Amino acid sequence: MNILIFGAGNCGRLLAENVFKQKHHLLGFVDNDLAKRGQRIALDFFLTGGGGEFPIFAPDDLKKINFDEIIIGTFTGFYEIPEQLVQMGIPQEKINTSFVQQSVLAREAFVEDFAQEFGKDEGSIAELGVYRADFARKMNAVFPNKTFYLLDTFEGFSPNDLNQNEAMGNAVGAKHFANTSVDLVLNKMPFPQSCRIIKGYFPQTARQIDENERFLFVNLDADLYAPILAGLEFFYPKMVEGGVILIHEYFSKGYLGVQQAVNEFMQQYHLQAWHKMPIGDHLSIAICKIPRST
Repeated sequence: MNILIFGAGNCGRLLAENVFKQKHHLLGFVDNDLAKRGQRIALDFFLTGGGGEFPIFAPDDLKKINFDEIIIGTFTGFYEIPEQLVQMGIPQEKINTSFVQQSVLAREAFVEDFAQEFGKDEGSIAELGVYRADFARKMNAVFPNKTFYLLDTFEGFSPNDLNQNEAMGNAVGAKHFANTSVDLVLNKMPFPQSCRIIKGYFPQTARQIDENERFLFVNLDADLYAPILAGLEFFYPKMVEGGVILIHEYFSKGYLGVQQAVNEFMQQYHLQAWHKMPIGDHLSIAICKIPRST
C-alpha cells in the first residue's frame, strides 16, 4: 500500500516507523507549511528496519500523486486537516486519523472531565504554547467563564530555546509552528471575550499577568526544555490547591527536553513521584498542586 503522512514534524517522522513495520510503502510527507515543500527528510535515525530520504509535498501536489492512504501525523491538525483533504476532493476512506486519534481524544476528555468536576472552583486558566489553538479551543469551551491567558510567540520557536534543545539531541526547525496568528486563534475560540492574548517570548511576557492571579488549570505545550521549565516555575506557585498543570509531550521521543524539565522541576520543589500522573494519551503528564503537609 502506498502511504503519505500529513505532517512533517516529529510526530509524522515517528509514525513513519509504524508505516515500515506494517510493510507499507512510504511515498513521503505532506505539510501545510509551504516553506518545507521540496525538502527531504532522512529517517534512518528513527527507523529500525529501513530508511532513506523522503520528500515533503505541499497539499496541492496530492493531485499528482497516486496514493492509497494518507495518515494524519500531527496532533494539532486532527480536526483541520481531514476537513481540508475532503474539501480538496480526497475520499474519506483514504484519510486515516487512527494513529493520533486516541491521544487527541484522551487529552480532550481529561480537560472536559476536570472542568465538569472542578470548573466552579476559583482560579483562571492558561496555555503556554497555543499554536493553532486546537486544544485551547477545547479549554475555552469547557471553562467558558474563566479568564483564559494564551501565551505564545505566534512566530514559532525562539532561537535561544532551539540552541539549547539541539544540545540535547533534538533538532527542530526555527519556523516550526510559525504558521499561526492571533486572529486565527481568536476566531476559533467559542468564548473569545474570556481570552487574554499574551504575545512574545516567555517568561518575559509573564510580567503581563497580575502577580496576584491564581490558576486552576494550565496546559504547557511549548515542547522545548527551557519554556517548559520556566512555565512550571511560574505557574506552579500560582496554582490553587487541587489545580492541575498538564504537560504535553512528556512521553514523546521527539521532544526529550520536556521530560527533563519536568523531572528537574519536581526535584527542585521536592515533589514526590505521585504528584504527577499519566492521563492516558501516551504523551502527557499531569501535576496536581497538593499542599506540602500531605
